Amino acid sequence: MHRLVVAVLLAWLGAGPAVAQGIRSAPPTEVASETDPRRFSEPHLAIHPADPKQLLAGVIISWVHGPFEETQTRQRCAAFVSRDGGGTWSRHEFALLNCGDPQVAILPDGQAVFIALADFPGVEPRRGDWLIVFHSSDAGMTWDPAPTIIGRGHDHPAVAVDLGSPTRKGWIYVTTHHVWRDGNNQLASGIFVARSRNGGKSFDTPAIISPNNLHNFGEMPAVLSDGTLIASFVDDSWGSTSLERRRTWVVRSTDGATTFTLPFLINDMCGPPPSFQLSALVADTSEGPFRDRLYFGCRQYAGGPVVVTASGDRGATWSGARVPVGSRVLDPTARRVMTMGVTSNGVVGVLIAERRTNSAERCLELSFSASFDGGATFGLPQLVSSSPCGNSSADEIANRLFPTYGDYFGIISLPDGNYRLLWPQMQAGRSVLLTTVITVDGRAIAPPR
Repeated sequence: MHRLVVAVLLAWLGAGPAVAQGIRSAPPTEVASETDPRRFSEPHLAIHPADPKQLLAGVIISWVHGPFEETQTRQRCAAFVSRDGGGTWSRHEFALLNCGDPQVAILPDGQAVFIALADFPGVEPRRGDWLIVFHSSDAGMTWDPAPTIIGRGHDHPAVAVDLGSPTRKGWIYVTTHHVWRDGNNQLASGIFVARSRNGGKSFDTPAIISPNNLHNFGEMPAVLSDGTLIASFVDDSWGSTSLERRRTWVVRSTDGATTFTLPFLINDMCGPPPSFQLSALVADTSEGPFRDRLYFGCRQYAGGPVVVTASGDRGATWSGARVPVGSRVLDPTARRVMTMGVTSNGVVGVLIAERRTNSAERCLELSFSASFDGGATFGLPQLVSSSPCGNSSADEIANRLFPTYGDYFGIISLPDGNYRLLWPQMQAGRSVLLTTVITVDGRAIAPPR
């Protein structure tokens, strides 16, 4: 189930002898649990920039019995708040129907937002792709009763906050994959970017970047130390025939999401097959040697491993080497998703959830890998948790609908240079939401030139 102490040996390129770095995983603690037929999935996690004891999580509570329409209507979202650094948690369930893709953020002044896609009672037409934002003035302890409803036709919202630039500190950016019909009644898509300058109470007129006639999937945003916004997307063909390899891109804005550059190509290494999975983008905003370096991760095409590439020039160019992360022995049919983070010491971490199809005892595995050299190498994966997927009818339904319990998981950097993780799994017949701290002994070190 769990390994307490692990030594990770990383061979530094051009740096002489290997340097030992330690990664220690604390025993996981339970945040909350659900019993049949409810399941947790896709948790997201945020930390108060000025008070590391204050944590905020958002999570889907899925329903796995009944017809599809019924299970969607019953799907809810909840927020969990901890004021003691993850020891205890309080819960708030939102009055949203068909709720999914929750995202949370806490601003330096203590305001917070909960973002999701949902059907909100009283808003027509009734559909589950309305982009909805709840605001909190006290880091998620209480929430304003009426949300801001930005619009419909959205998928996969993601949030990034400017935490330190001189002129835009506290600004919130929400990106989505947005689809609409153009003047010829043809489907079009683009990266939707909504900006809030007042803590999430309201949002300015959004920007929509539609660079081509392909199906452009908005993915993850990141904000650099000077306030530059980076937004990623993946393109694919429309219809049932996918491109053999999906191309991944970023666009950049230096004026607070008012204007954007033309797209910069990252690579064409992402899947399918298997079916579509989200990529990950993260920025190093530490004071370390790789400050403002960008890291992009995705599942490689044809059932390959998770691969990571990096950019040291704000996304304009990306390293040619795609560094594989995770298990060296791959099941090409396994579902494999990842979440990335960077510690305050500049160490890049990748959390990988892998659903194996041929193992009853370790059906779902979570592993963690770290890079201390700016993404040039990653240590061997260390097992964080494993669990069986179960054999009841409800488990079979849940495993089919949520094979890895979602496309992303909670990961935050703590001020002491460590990580906190948040994930769901099945345990003794219950769906549990678990958290742990990954202690990282070491900091990022740039190889000598």
